[in-house]
Amino acid sequence: MPEMNRFARFFVNRSAARRAKGRYRWIREHVPVPEGAACLEIGCGNGEFCARFVAGYRPARYVATDVDPFQLDEANRTLRRRFSGNFPPGVGVEKADMLALPFPERSFDVVLTFVALHHAGPAHRDFTRVPLALSQIDRVLRPGGCLIYAEILHKDAIRRWLADHGYSIVEIEHRFRVESVAARKPSASSEPAKPVAGPG
Repeated sequence: MPEMNRFARFFVNRSAARRAKGRYRWIREHVPVPEGAACLEIGCGNGEFCARFVAGYRPARYVATDVDPFQLDEANRTLRRRFSGNFPPGVGVEKADMLALPFPERSFDVVLTFVALHHAGPAHRDFTRVPLALSQIDRVLRPGGCLIYAEILHKDAIRRWLADHGYSIVEIEHRFRVESVAARKPSASSEPAKPVAGPG
């Protein structure tokens, strides 16, 4: 998974606060997040969403990850600024590649990733490595846990992968090119879910 170039960073970071606000509002209104959850964010960018989510939910653990050292520095600055120089307990920023997440199995109740999954491949429209990223998410997500994501590419293919692995759609929203989805991993005793249909 490559780092972003300077132009991409500028575009992503310029409107990060506005996008974080919208995504947080959507989750608050439509997606049940358990109290005291352990959360992983993949592709945290400059940390705007992490700061908003942590302030609102007070999760027991929140690990914000990115593969780009520049973005990790930005995320650290954002969190220090928002929380008066001190990270809240259980909150950390780490370098991690979504293709090889450095966390044990079943570590998280919630995994969040926003317009990052298509970066798994060497080119944005190349889906070949996205299933590996999804497998890594599935590995670290606890049974009954929730994957919350937004994507602009591979939307049908990602939902098919989730359905094939027993995930059920909790909520879905289409806004312009962006599809936002909350999908629940089956619990240990659950039967695989039926495939989920939806517009691409």
